[in-house]
Amino acid sequence: MQTAQPKHCKAGRPRRGTESERLDALIQAATTIFLKEGYGLASIDKIAGEAGISTRTIYERFKNKADLMAAVVERLMDRDMARMFESQDIDHLQPVAALTLIGETVVNRFRDPDSAALFRIIATEAHRFPELTDKVRCTNRQRFEAKLSTYFRRQTERGIFALEDPDRAAHLFLNLIAADIQDCLLFEPAGSIGRVDWPRHVNSAVQLFLFGASPRSIGEGVQPCN
Repeated sequence: MQTAQPKHCKAGRPRRGTESERLDALIQAATTIFLKEGYGLASIDKIAGEAGISTRTIYERFKNKADLMAAVVERLMDRDMARMFESQDIDHLQPVAALTLIGETVVNRFRDPDSAALFRIIATEAHRFPELTDKVRCTNRQRFEAKLSTYFRRQTERGIFALEDPDRAAHLFLNLIAADIQDCLLFEPAGSIGRVDWPRHVNSAVQLFLFGASPRSIGEGVQPCN
């Protein structure tokens, strides 16, 4: 009796569609395997089998598994950044509205089930796979911070903000928004994230940041200690 051919025997046969569609299919296959296996147990062979392509096809695009995981996270972030920084005329929103939009976008991305699961995987396996931290945490966060820093720089040039270091301000604002939700994902019981009043959290972070970023006249503000 002829046995059925396993799925990976079809590897190497190119899928129909545009280059962008094929890349989307590969990223989705990688997402599926990373979520199912974790980072350590996932392999390029398993991802190739899920995508129905050869490992050679993957290595033509990505140097290693860490690059592929970074692409998975990057695709999630790029979707949000495009909607937030490009589709919206964010420069002409009132600062409170713009920062609230940014904060809500960050929170919603972390609360997405796939994003939350990937974050836990990256956080728990980073020490075993330092290349993963370099590719995912640094590269992707830096890309987001660069977009935010550019926004802060333009607002400072317009006199809306008074920021000596827009790069540092972007880093600190993201920490104000993301630190609590990251702690919740890592250390709180499952489901606890849904019990937090995240709109209130974002509003508090925005108000605190704006108090520090607003221009002040000479002599106004916190007095130095004697």
